[in-house]
Amino acid sequence: MKRLENKVALISGATRGIGRTAAELFVSEGASVVICGRDVKEGEKVAASINADHPHKAAFCALDVTRRESWEKAIAFSKETFGELNILINNAGTSYRESLSEITDDTWNKTVATNQTGVFYGMQLGIEAIAENGKPGAVVNTASVDGIVGDSEFFAYCATKAAVQAMTRCAALYCGEKGYNVRVNAVAPGYILTPMAEEDARQSGQTIEEYCSECAAHHPIGRMGTPLEIAEAYLYLASDASSFVTGTTLVSDGGYTIK
Repeated sequence: MKRLENKVALISGATRGIGRTAAELFVSEGASVVICGRDVKEGEKVAASINADHPHKAAFCALDVTRRESWEKAIAFSKETFGELNILINNAGTSYRESLSEITDDTWNKTVATNQTGVFYGMQLGIEAIAENGKPGAVVNTASVDGIVGDSEFFAYCATKAAVQAMTRCAALYCGEKGYNVRVNAVAPGYILTPMAEEDARQSGQTIEEYCSECAAHHPIGRMGTPLEIAEAYLYLASDASSFVTGTTLVSDGGYTIK
């Protein structure tokens, strides 16, 4: 039996990078997936691509994670399209290369709105939607190694990713106290070759080759990670294989945090 057979998952930030890879992986493991993001054209392309091989298993819904009403619509869409919601992957994120002295109110607020408030809205609304099924469910939030060890050049990003870990623990406790059969965990990726990494290279004035070489040197495993490797971590925490795991952060970082 496939690991997510008869499950319905909503994935934010699923039009590219790790989110898109997770959507493709989840469908291959039997799930129906709601692909969420702000880029409507790209989101519809991703859904069509998945449905070409797995008919009627993916649907796109526009989602601005910084807006509560957008989350309400996406969760309602999940239930209307596939009947229920079992899994929420809070994958959407943003990053700016700015230190404490450089960061502006605008970039601080944008980072907090996407990386922290977006996760808050997703959990507050998503957990209730999952719990109402009475079936086992799971929430997976995306943290980061930068929320564990810190990086002076990414002040707001580090702050929000550390917050995601605390929010994950609190939400897991909440579900236990409410008697909800919903597990809440997080994944903390190391440096992964994604469109966000390409944007980071641009901000730093490096070629993507220079950027990858520099990042690889920080990982004892000797390379950057791939979107599929993080999607597999999502899959583990979303599936029954992790049925006794809640309130934890799975660090998938090629050894970055042990240096």
